[in-house]
Amino acid sequence: MSTMIGDRKSTSRFTASLTVALSEGAANYVVETKNVSATGLCLCPKKVFPVGTQLHLVFGRPPELPRLSTEGIVRWSEDGKGVGVEFTSISPDDHRALLRFVNSQSRDEQD
Repeated sequence: MSTMIGDRKSTSRFTASLTVALSEGAANYVVETKNVSATGLCLCPKKVFPVGTQLHLVFGRPPELPRLSTEGIVRWSEDGKGVGVEFTSISPDDHRALLRFVNSQSRDEQD
């Protein structure tokens, strides 16, 4: 079962360098994130993916975040700035884990 993610504008983003393995069809990449929210993330890939590209993402495992797997779509892409990905499908358990992680990081940034 998957959850569709909505209203991305009202979510907090926090700066985070997390390792993400992503695949676009048969091609696989390992990239770092610039920031993460409950509804998406900004990546720093060497390859700039065109807007509309469908990606499968698997997050690495920092101690506070379990391994997560999600589907996403590239919403913006700019050479030198990064690639913005909106999550389009994520399991309820993974979404809850991501929300806990994002909320805990947001509190840490405010302290």
